[in-house]
Amino acid sequence: MRIGLIIILTFCLIKLTLAQTSYESPLGFTLSFDKTWKRLPKEVLQQRMKDVKDFLEYRKDIQFDACYQKIGNADMDYPYILFKNVYATTSNEDEIKKVQEYFTNKPQFEKVIENLVNGKFGVELKVGKNYYDAKNKILIFTYDMGISIKGNLVGMFAFYFGKNASLITYCYSYKDEFKYDQKEFLDIIYSIKDKGMVNTMGNYVSKHDLAVKYYNDGKMQSEAGNREAAISFYTKAIENYPVEDSYMKSEAYYNRGLNKRYLNNYQGAIADYTEAIKLRPDYYKAYNNRGFAKLQIEDYAGAILDFTQTIKYDNYNTEFTSMALGNRGIAKLSLGQDGCPDLKKAIELGNKNVIKAYNELCK
Repeated sequence: MRIGLIIILTFCLIKLTLAQTSYESPLGFTLSFDKTWKRLPKEVLQQRMKDVKDFLEYRKDIQFDACYQKIGNADMDYPYILFKNVYATTSNEDEIKKVQEYFTNKPQFEKVIENLVNGKFGVELKVGKNYYDAKNKILIFTYDMGISIKGNLVGMFAFYFGKNASLITYCYSYKDEFKYDQKEFLDIIYSIKDKGMVNTMGNYVSKHDLAVKYYNDGKMQSEAGNREAAISFYTKAIENYPVEDSYMKSEAYYNRGLNKRYLNNYQGAIADYTEAIKLRPDYYKAYNNRGFAKLQIEDYAGAILDFTQTIKYDNYNTEFTSMALGNRGIAKLSLGQDGCPDLKKAIELGNKNVIKAYNELCK
């Protein structure tokens, strides 16, 4: 029965992130949330940015590094906060004033987004106004987006000019709720701790850019099916990513493991997924794929543990949970355990790949 079960195993390649209550930037920043916030998966963030980009005409190359949302809201509902790290900073008040002036000129808005962020005020912020906290090197701008999604949508942008880099915080809410949400936004923004970078900015940028080039070359070779070449490039990316880029380094380990899996090098893939998890203990994409590789070598007990971690960290936020439930059910059945509840739940969540197994083994 085990051989038949392995044939119908499902394999998920989606890139996701995990819900948590703090944001740690690769450039030395940390912000704290209470437990009413969750981190959104990368796919939801990308879709959300596509929708917002269409309204605000953001440049296509502008990318955000993380997105958090109040728990209990629908995937595309508000309020939420996004972060973008910037490899630049300044302590020059004239330069900061120029950034501030940009925000009074809406046609220049796109240019400002590329530049730089953070502050606290004892007064109620007004939509359409900007504020600068010179003591804390924070610039805040509130913006009426001019669109309605269940209500008029407004944004608050906070720019923190850090020790070695800067952080942009984007907070979105409904206009009629902004007077309540802004306090929480400001509390999060003011929780920032700036420990600075380990590398100098120049050293970081040179190593980062080289690693990114190798990573992108690896991705191109992987998409072309050139597994050995992809592995070689991902290895170079791993060797060059600076310590601040642990998040991307974990991605490189993950993708190298993926290509090893395609070459049936399951032990090598498991080793790479393990390294990715060491860098990101909540990396349930890596848990899922490591579990799949363990299934291939009939380590069913180990696979069950990994799929359980996938479900724990994904927490039913995405289809990743349904994939892991289906695979865990198959692993349990392979050990003579009752995997039918997992298969049934996976099907209920939309995993059609395990319907045949459920019909043949659970009815």
